[in-house]
Amino acid sequence: MKTTAYYSGKIETKNRECFVGNQKVDCPGSQEKNSTQTGDKLDILPPSPILDKRGDFVFTSIILLVVIGYILLAVFKTRVFGKTLAEYVKPVWYFILISILIVLWQYLFGLRLDDNLMALRISQWLWQALVLASAYKLSKLPGTSYGNMLFLGILYSTIIHGLKVAIRYYFYDKTLLYTLDRFLYGSLLVMVFAFVLGSVFVYLKRRGIRY
Repeated sequence: MKTTAYYSGKIETKNRECFVGNQKVDCPGSQEKNSTQTGDKLDILPPSPILDKRGDFVFTSIILLVVIGYILLAVFKTRVFGKTLAEYVKPVWYFILISILIVLWQYLFGLRLDDNLMALRISQWLWQALVLASAYKLSKLPGTSYGNMLFLGILYSTIIHGLKVAIRYYFYDKTLLYTLDRFLYGSLLVMVFAFVLGSVFVYLKRRGIRY
């Protein structure tokens, strides 16, 4: 049985939740097929009752495995596509740091602004530009390959969107399904700027074309 609720007043959206004044209400269209049980929109994954729930042990274990994996790469100086983790990070560490600060700004301040949609959009353009700048700078180094651009995309995906989904999961009580969908969607954007456009830089360099 479906029930329809009517609300008097302007519906405002904040943090993907809808309010009329201070009263939380159902968002228009929140019951669309491609969404979680709580009404959060899914961009890539289909609804899944198995994943559409909280799972602290699973989520925290994945985060720890990723962190430990990077620590092991750094400690043992393991080469990924011919470069160590330090060789990836050192030339672009300030871009990475600014990207992290942008993510923190989005959740600490950006979501609280009255015109947060435009502010968040601009902040997203900024980290995309930083990823592209990192790919450009890495392409200038000797021996940079297409594989290096792929790993750069993986690195930025886990840093930027790993941090984003961690904040959403721990502080906004989102489900495994929603955080996984957000991570995959965000990682695709990262790959466009790091791997796809980065590969263009590598191709131009190998062809001897100045860029």
